[in-house]
Amino acid sequence: MAGLVKDYDTYKKNRNVTFIGICTSTTASVKSMEQQVDQFKLKPFANMLDAGGATAVAYGVPKNARFWLVVIDGGGKIAYNASKGWSWGGTGPLAGRSIHSTQIEKSLQDYPEGILGAVKPPKDMETAAHYYDLQQFNLLDIELKKAGAPASKEFADLVRQRVADTRVWRKDQIETLAKTDPVQAYREAMAFVAAFPAAPERAAVNESGRALLKLPEVKKEIDAEAAYQRMLVPEMKKTTTKDRYAKMVQPLLDAYLRSYGSTQYAAAVKNACEAHRLAVETATP
Repeated sequence: MAGLVKDYDTYKKNRNVTFIGICTSTTASVKSMEQQVDQFKLKPFANMLDAGGATAVAYGVPKNARFWLVVIDGGGKIAYNASKGWSWGGTGPLAGRSIHSTQIEKSLQDYPEGILGAVKPPKDMETAAHYYDLQQFNLLDIELKKAGAPASKEFADLVRQRVADTRVWRKDQIETLAKTDPVQAYREAMAFVAAFPAAPERAAVNESGRALLKLPEVKKEIDAEAAYQRMLVPEMKKTTTKDRYAKMVQPLLDAYLRSYGSTQYAAAVKNACEAHRLAVETATP
């Protein structure tokens, strides 16, 4: 967490850098993640809960990783992927520097136009441009409303149109995803609704989500996630010894698997419980 905040402080004055903190913990909830965001001061960059694990898989993050650092370059390719910020060795010009930092700087050179293109924001719109880079649309809206001069208003209109185009693209993407992966499409639809509460596309995306939730395979997965949070997570948070795990968590896990063992989410639950069991067994004398 501290490293992420440090990187943000280092690069926040650069255009076209997006910071996203992704919580992959299977015992986390949106509420607990929000508490961590406040505790570790992970603002203003975006933070998301990867409840289904799809983002972790896309970024090549191993299961049960406590921390993983990924850099995506301007072309959408993974430029750095490791359990921490490794440094260059040797005696060359890069010696001692963090590898992911040099990869970030290389991407900024290779893709100078970045997210907004070659548009240079007026001085009073630089904060707005920064929030656009961070994809923090609520903060962005506040800044865009401050536009006064003609050039600033023109920039604000451009940014609003870019955001609108992004929303339409995401809506179409969710509709396409619904045909191949309805469970993930439902998660994406709900994330869209939360991110854009006043968007013109919100009603259509929300309706798509409701329709997807009526599908038996989607409802079963979402029920499996809710049941895990209700049945197992509270006890896992209190369990610090192998005896308590055997007495309290294991029976709950067995009951959970009897009901939801056929779901995709159950595989993540088994992995989470196994990791917790190993952790408490190692800690128990």
